[in-house]
Amino acid sequence: MAKFNFLRVIPVDLKRYLPQFLEHDPTFAATLESLSKEHEKQRLTLMDITKQLFVKTATWGLSDWEEFVGLEHESADTLQTRRQKILRKLQGSQTVTLEFLTKLVNLYVADGQAVVIGHPETYSIEILHHGGQVLDYDDLEDAINTYIPAHIGHTLLTYTKGRLAVYAAGIVRNCQTMRIGMTMQPNNKISPTTLYAAGAVIHQYHKQTIQAGG
Repeated sequence: MAKFNFLRVIPVDLKRYLPQFLEHDPTFAATLESLSKEHEKQRLTLMDITKQLFVKTATWGLSDWEEFVGLEHESADTLQTRRQKILRKLQGSQTVTLEFLTKLVNLYVADGQAVVIGHPETYSIEILHHGGQVLDYDDLEDAINTYIPAHIGHTLLTYTKGRLAVYAAGIVRNCQTMRIGMTMQPNNKISPTTLYAAGAVIHQYHKQTIQAGG
């Protein structure tokens, strides 16, 4: 949410600009307090009006935005839903690119981390998003179908990050027994040799596919 600050960023207190001895006069002090409160109301009002000029921060001003883009909101629509519809309408004149689709999809994804991958060879796109982050599947599908070309197919893929641990263990054993007979003149000869060791690592995994349809 954007922050709107003017030159004055703290509550208005006119006493700060006048000599302190004036505060000892009850009438003058009461007048300053009353004027300070009115100035503060005007500061907050200006800040609230400024917020209505931007879709992402507008509240009571959303009605004007909806009238401007030709929308009518339903009673069940939340402020966030109304903002998304307005932004989607305003983006209607843009070229439908992967970047555009990514921004569009993330209007309906809570963490804003959805990724759109294009597959020109199959005339399709994949939309990857974290599990449990889609705010409204129906609105998301409606948005995609509104802007994606009719000949392009799309697939929604949910993925969840996890941790995988691989444990490996092994035992290597080598034993050689050598008997040397005794003679009158023993002769021991040691020759270098090579020890070969071999093993195999087998990786087992599970693949799970979850598919939902209308």
